Amino acid sequence: MIKPIRCFDGNAKPDEPFWRVSARGEAEINFDGPISEYVLLDDETAVRMADAFKNDLYAAGKGGPVTVRVNSPGGDIFAASKLRAIMLDYPGEITTRVDSVCASAATFLLTAGKRTLMMDTASLLIHDPSLFVLWADIDIETGQTIVDALKAFKDNVLAAYESRTGLSRERLSKMMSKTTYMSARDAVAYGFADEILVGQQAAPRLGNNFINTLKYYGSVPSYVLSLAETESRNEFADAARRLQDYIQVYKGV
Repeated sequence: MIKPIRCFDGNAKPDEPFWRVSARGEAEINFDGPISEYVLLDDETAVRMADAFKNDLYAAGKGGPVTVRVNSPGGDIFAASKLRAIMLDYPGEITTRVDSVCASAATFLLTAGKRTLMMDTASLLIHDPSLFVLWADIDIETGQTIVDALKAFKDNVLAAYESRTGLSRERLSKMMSKTTYMSARDAVAYGFADEILVGQQAAPRLGNNFINTLKYYGSVPSYVLSLAETESRNEFADAARRLQDYIQVYKGV
């Protein structure tokens, strides 16, 4: 048996899930850390982890919509690939979401979502596959084998990215080679994400012309004018209709 190799600092054990199911009763699974703190070279351990994730996904979603939040620095490419396959096989619609950062192997999971949402402050990172070797005695033949393996890994990643974004493999390869950081806006522009989630903002005030028009109705209650001054421009039409109703009721029309 090949023992799992730790690749991220932490306290998790190889068999412990590196995701959690939402405790709020919602169909949601969260990845808030590495896609495994280990490289799961042991097939038995990898299979157990994949089965555990599949059971949690199907139990949470019950065949219906599920949100998978991916906020992760990356991790084991093999584990990420297996989880992606499980997500793609799930019969219901999966929405993936990034609230902070999704990097490296974790981006595999985003490509399994029918829709991908990103907070306006979230980021993506893609780069070429790499291998960390410490105090290893590597000859030319072994070195070439490692290079060939990394090229194969990259080819697999490019297939997933190409399917998700529609960008050419050549362009995506260059983005990976130079290590590309993407803001939420960039991620949508490149096709890695579909929608940006905007945090709460102060509502812009309506124009003075609209406010002055209200005053022609006569003694308009101050709370009506206050409402007009705080309505957002995006809701202008609805706000105007509501204000018309308030004023007509006030004047007994």
